[in-house]
Amino acid sequence: MKNLFILFFLYLLNNSISQKNETKSNDDSKKSNDNLNLNILNPLFKKFSEEWAQKMSHFHSQYTYSIPVKYKSQVEYYENITKVPCVFEGAILYDEAKSERETIDFLILSPNKTVLFESTSFASIFSINLTYKGLYTIIFNNRRINKEIRPILMVNSGQNLIIEKENLSETEKKLETIKTFLNHYEQDIKIARGFKRRSNEELSTTNRYFFIFSIIETFILIGVSIWQYFYLKHLFEIKGSL
Repeated sequence: MKNLFILFFLYLLNNSISQKNETKSNDDSKKSNDNLNLNILNPLFKKFSEEWAQKMSHFHSQYTYSIPVKYKSQVEYYENITKVPCVFEGAILYDEAKSERETIDFLILSPNKTVLFESTSFASIFSINLTYKGLYTIIFNNRRINKEIRPILMVNSGQNLIIEKENLSETEKKLETIKTFLNHYEQDIKIARGFKRRSNEELSTTNRYFFIFSIIETFILIGVSIWQYFYLKHLFEIKGSL
């Protein structure tokens, strides 16, 4: 019986190790595509997938955005670079592309409006060494696809979050609003904690009063019961003597 138990235990241990190795193998095979929101069955993206595997296996997206761009319109986003030198890298892809003609114009401009990267494609990889601080412009232009599209932008720069152009002037106000909200929330938390503490103190005092009252009431009942016992005993003795 003991030998059977040992064999069963070894079987479970071996099965567990096999499952862990299989999971690790699957994770390793997917590592280079962790940051891709891409239909790998689409033959259009075969070249892009191969290039990604060669150049970007180290890449981990700091943030990923789906950018709405209407037909015949241009959208500008901004990246504030405060730490240099740095590598500004990532990818832009339109994963709903059905043909090579469904392309978008993608540009990255320096703070002095020099073109640092430019592509007209449905999928592009960029890696730029930056040496100057400032506000870099990211441009999406949809001139060819007759509908609103949502290309995917994946970026890693180690800098601040991307900010839309129209939101730049409102950022300080929004931060102040958030700060005010957090202050009010903190005050509400303090008030709620104070109310809860007072309630607990009152409840504790009430419980203590009830406990003392219960003890006194118990002694009174015991005393009354003893008095009734001796009183009835006295009455029976008087009745017996008669």
